[in-house]
Amino acid sequence: MTRINRKITLLLLAIAFPFSIFADTWGDQGVTFHYSTLDDGSASISKVENRSKDKIFIKIDGTDCGQVKSGESAFIGRVATKSFGFDFPKQSGSSQKVTLKQAHAKPEAPVVAQEVTSVAESPKPTSTSSPTTSQLTTTPSPLPASDGMSYLSRLEQDPVLSKDAVAAFKEQVAIYTEGLANASDKKAYISDNDLQGFLRKAVDSSSEKREEIPLIAQSIVMSMHIPAESRESLLGTIVEFANNRLKQKDDAVAQLQQQVDDALAASDSEGLSSTAWINIAIVCGLVLIVLVWLFIAWSRRKRRPSYDTTSHVPTMPLPRPSANAAANTTDDGNPAIVVRRRTTSILKKQSLDDVVDNPQFLKIHSSEFTQDSAVANIYIKNTCIKEIYNLYAEDLRNVDRPKEDGCMVLGRWVHHEDTHSYDVSLESVVLPGDDAVFKEYELNFGGKIKLRIAERLRKLRRDTNLQYDLTCWIHSHPGLGVFFSNSDSNVQMQLKHTQHPNFLVAFVVDILTSDQELGIFTFRHDGTINSRNDLTRMYSLEDMYKWALESDRNSFSPDNCFNLLQSAPNHLAACAGIELDNSSIIDLLQIVVEPQTGLVGWAVGYNAKTSIGEEFVVSSIAKSTERPTAGVIGCLVNETHMSLPTIQRLIATQSTDIKFVMVYSSRLSTLTTIPMVDGVLATEQSLYGDVNVEDLKLWTRRRR
Repeated sequence: MTRINRKITLLLLAIAFPFSIFADTWGDQGVTFHYSTLDDGSASISKVENRSKDKIFIKIDGTDCGQVKSGESAFIGRVATKSFGFDFPKQSGSSQKVTLKQAHAKPEAPVVAQEVTSVAESPKPTSTSSPTTSQLTTTPSPLPASDGMSYLSRLEQDPVLSKDAVAAFKEQVAIYTEGLANASDKKAYISDNDLQGFLRKAVDSSSEKREEIPLIAQSIVMSMHIPAESRESLLGTIVEFANNRLKQKDDAVAQLQQQVDDALAASDSEGLSSTAWINIAIVCGLVLIVLVWLFIAWSRRKRRPSYDTTSHVPTMPLPRPSANAAANTTDDGNPAIVVRRRTTSILKKQSLDDVVDNPQFLKIHSSEFTQDSAVANIYIKNTCIKEIYNLYAEDLRNVDRPKEDGCMVLGRWVHHEDTHSYDVSLESVVLPGDDAVFKEYELNFGGKIKLRIAERLRKLRRDTNLQYDLTCWIHSHPGLGVFFSNSDSNVQMQLKHTQHPNFLVAFVVDILTSDQELGIFTFRHDGTINSRNDLTRMYSLEDMYKWALESDRNSFSPDNCFNLLQSAPNHLAACAGIELDNSSIIDLLQIVVEPQTGLVGWAVGYNAKTSIGEEFVVSSIAKSTERPTAGVIGCLVNETHMSLPTIQRLIATQSTDIKFVMVYSSRLSTLTTIPMVDGVLATEQSLYGDVNVEDLKLWTRRRR
């Protein structure tokens, strides 16, 4: 606040005392000097104008002060105590006579040396015949003094800018500098004498004083009774002189600061070098340990006896080659041993052969919903439709307006080069992680979903040897209608494939409509994205879900499943069988080998009516830590000694969703399946089905 008040005061003073730029002039031969007469009789030269035909050399008190080219002017800013004038160069051919204007100077006035700031310095004329300036012999009557004190005397009264104050500060800095140079522990000397605090205070003091200098100079000029036309020149002289005093202090501070920085850097480097030696010693020790371990391992391996494996191989007669195998012989006529086995290629295959006519996939041709689409056919797996439907069924539980929600879908794609179009499949849903942000008008999938997609893609490609990719992304517009916003287009462009960008599909669902209206948005052939106006048809997620349930029942074949209740003497009509296919059995075997007890898995599937009653078909078994959002029909319990009441309490919160419980005994290696009756475990043991887990494992390897 104090600095602001100082600046306002200086501004008001500047407005209250306007100064004339030039007071007096003197000129000759086209050269004009502008100057002001100061209180001590000296002349403050402000400007020189050269209208002659040649350049001139400026002389003040007999000293060369620069040059001014023909037709130009220059600001000088120098004070002449004896004389000022100019000279022409010898080579110009002009007169070499020096034209001089003597300044009225007081003998006792101090001479303040000033630098020429606006005129470039030039060397003195080399001619020895150039005349010199002469001195004025007459003394004018002195001007009346203001109060008997010059501006220099007034500056000496300032506690910071006085000559004694500057000298005392420099002496203190010299003491610190010498002490730091001779100190054995420089870091301790800096801390004991608080040199860093001393330097900070010195810098702050100089900064504050530098802001006060214009105000101090203004105060001095106002107190001196001098003509108004001379005030501006004197004001500049005082400011420059005071700044020079401060510069002496700043130079001393900079020198001490550099010495302190060097001392601290040297101290830190010594500490770092010690740490570096310790690290080198640790690394060398670890390397030595590794080398010793490798030497011991190599020595043990070298001492192992070698065995002649050929003596232990029984001789077996080779089968007689057939006519078709005649080509499989070596050059010496002996038959070659050829091993052929059915395997898959290391390269991932781009194929939808198992999808095109598969009743488990809903086929949608792009001509049904738009006129221009780079995607020709979309194949949606029934399990995928059910997962999407159940995802939004959970959102509808919200009594308020549901928030936007979404997921990613993985599948396969095939490119038709003749039509420049794609066929895509939608098979596996990937839900966002816990870092996703879903609001009423905002959808942020977060960063964890990328890791989930990468992990699921690795598993699908490894298990099937087929090329799976992100083929679709789905999100909702609850109560807003089906459309594709600019934000949606940005997401579509970010998710597209780098080499084949046009196969990506987007679903938008309004779950608050009666049939859960769904729109399909794809890329056009030119790479742009279809809009709402391009859609000629809307689909219903509700109808898709009904189709998925029916397709499950129609595609069920008992020959491809193992009934866990087939060993039970009696059966309930509401739970006549629990059918596991190859995939679900493998899931079960992978879960029960882990050393966990309690509720360890969830059975996902559907119900199907058969000739023996209602059966439940298990399509997969997920770990208990990853409870599916929907489709759960049973659970898996791993127990050592667990009674029926204990199991009932364990599943009490889940009893409304499940229809049966599979209980695995690690001690007996058996799996017992118990039906649920009205949400409670059946107590009649004749309804239980028992099977050995090893038998399940062998069944998966049966001949198809």
